[in-house]
Amino acid sequence: MKLVLLMPFLLFLVTKLIAQSDSIQNVDTIQEKGASTVLKSKYLKESIIPIGLATASLVITAVPNLKQNLQSKLMWNNQKSSNYINLGEDYMRYAPSVAAYALSACGLKSKHKFIDRSVILALAYISSDFVVYNTKNIVQEPRPDKSENTSMPSQHTAMAFVAATFLDHELGYISPWISVSGYLAASYVGYARIARNAHWTNDVLMGSAVGIIMTNATYWAYDGVIKLFPKNVTISPIVNPQQTGMYVCYKF
Repeated sequence: MKLVLLMPFLLFLVTKLIAQSDSIQNVDTIQEKGASTVLKSKYLKESIIPIGLATASLVITAVPNLKQNLQSKLMWNNQKSSNYINLGEDYMRYAPSVAAYALSACGLKSKHKFIDRSVILALAYISSDFVVYNTKNIVQEPRPDKSENTSMPSQHTAMAFVAATFLDHELGYISPWISVSGYLAASYVGYARIARNAHWTNDVLMGSAVGIIMTNATYWAYDGVIKLFPKNVTISPIVNPQQTGMYVCYKF
């Protein structure tokens, strides 16, 4: 059953290796097809994994007693037990995004400049958290430990996969193993949430789907919008206790 928890990591690894192989063999063909075809295929490819994860989550939800059976086999670190071990998922969920900035500081070139990738990451976190929060309020699914009705989807897992997808977008082109490490860390967060009896398996799969698709969508939107503006325009959000808005600077 532990294979279920590795689905996000395994799906990503297979897709990443296939995509890189295809890109090497067909780079000339892709260039000839034009920008519109490339973009369309990119949207499709980057949607396959989150759609698959969301579908798996719904299947587990629909099959009677399946999520309970999975929980009984995977839950070993009950947070209400005196033997509870802190697995560190509260911090690990941000590790891939921290790694992205650390690797950039060490000399690896990210696909976006510091301000651009920071805006993208902030928007991805905000949009993902918005989807998770509202879905929790609508679904009202009890957690496995019966502590509250905020189980579906897993917020920790969604945040972890936002960070992993961010790392993949910014530095994954250098080596697939950079992306693999990020998705492996995110998968660990999902596993830890089930192991401590805070979430069902379907919560974690749906959380990972939300994190991936919302980050991808943020990149699609940001890269699309930024092309509409000249290079001497800087756009960034402003969020603080006094105000919330958008900063726009035009360099003459």
